[in-house]
Amino acid sequence: MSELNLTHSNGNKVKLTTPDTLAANKTFKLPGADGSSGQFLKTDGSGALSFATPSYTQTYTEYLSQSLSGANSYTATISNNPKIIEVSLYKLRMVGSGNVTMYRVSTSAGEVTSGYHDISYAVKAGTTDTRNAVRGSGQGQGCLTNYDFTNPDNLISGEARFTRVAAGLYTWQALYDHRFDPSRSDSDANDQYLLNSKGHIADFSSSGSGNITAFRIFTSGGGNFTGGHITVRGIA
Repeated sequence: MSELNLTHSNGNKVKLTTPDTLAANKTFKLPGADGSSGQFLKTDGSGALSFATPSYTQTYTEYLSQSLSGANSYTATISNNPKIIEVSLYKLRMVGSGNVTMYRVSTSAGEVTSGYHDISYAVKAGTTDTRNAVRGSGQGQGCLTNYDFTNPDNLISGEARFTRVAAGLYTWQALYDHRFDPSRSDSDANDQYLLNSKGHIADFSSSGSGNITAFRIFTSGGGNFTGGHITVRGIA
């Protein structure tokens, strides 16, 4: 091993050393100018060094950000084959009973209408009261909030996260809180619920490439969304 000492004016040194063993002569050519902040020094494998920008940056895309009013279905066009799709709901409300919030995804061959597997339940705050949803394997769509509270004063806030495991296969998990509109004066006006849903999408066998091209949120009973905000975003 050999070393090169660069002596500072105050007497301190910066030391450069070679490996303990060196099988042949080595030449490293430094770049002619400094790089930009955050860049690193790389080699071409033949001794020429240069500055480069790391390539691990992720692509973040907002597909939809919209207030909901007057329709029973909203669709976000999905691009870049995202690794993760996030769906955020803020004070979502819908009119009429018999409605729960569902989703479907589309590929190049159209909507995927089978192979959704999910389970959902609601727990009332301050109790051990668990209300199970009637769902399971082989559904025609997935479920984001699968408990029917039967009242248009419902307000649902929270987030669902869809993670791509492989082409055409996403697992998902959703967590929300339910409460009533503050103007409500009934005996259950202060009741709150924790809503938990999870599952996966398994049947992409006849749905094109398996890359998701659209995400649609809708009410299962046909009633309209009457308030709230939805944001759909992805990480490629």
